[in-house]
Amino acid sequence: MSLRAAKSTREILKHLTTGPGSASLPSNISKIALTFALKGKNESASARHFLQENLPRIQYNNPHVGYEVNKSLDSTTKPTLAIHFNNGNSKVIDIARVNSNTIVEQVFASTS
Repeated sequence: MSLRAAKSTREILKHLTTGPGSASLPSNISKIALTFALKGKNESASARHFLQENLPRIQYNNPHVGYEVNKSLDSTTKPTLAIHFNNGNSKVIDIARVNSNTIVEQVFASTS
């Protein structure tokens, strides 16, 4: 069931607190930035799905992290997810043609 299909508050909360991305991230993460093309190649399809299905769970369970979504009109923009740490370092993950659940796994693997 997607978040958009949820009808009641109970269903929405259940969706946000269970499933991929419902775990807490370490406190040393300051921001997560998602960048993708709005139109064009299918490379950004996984990023759009991640934005709709998985990012709300991560946001709900990690209110201490800042979130930024950059939607580019340039169809050649490569979809990436940047994780910024409190010490100034950052890690960029290439998410072109990657399943949205795999993106969640990559986020949690790169923050541990």
